[in-house]
Amino acid sequence: MMYLPEEMHAYLAEEAERRGVSMAEIAREAIGEYRTRAEAVPQLNLDAFIGIIDEPGPRTDDSEHVDELLDEYYKVGGKWDQEHGFADPD
Repeated sequence: MMYLPEEMHAYLAEEAERRGVSMAEIAREAIGEYRTRAEAVPQLNLDAFIGIIDEPGPRTDDSEHVDELLDEYYKVGGKWDQEHGFADPD
């Protein structure tokens, strides 16, 4: 036995009438489709994350230092110049 909100029950009854099947048949179909979709979704394997970080170190938050990082990267002779052939690599 299953209790449904009135709106869902009405929809189920109309669909069953339209298709000429029982409401139970439509419910079984819907549950089967839901199960198939749920089983197709890859499950997160947390074991895959073990060992990603080799060594503990100080936490960095580059978002707090974005201006300094960009200044360093784009300074004359900086990393950008080196990557684009405008300066000799260090």
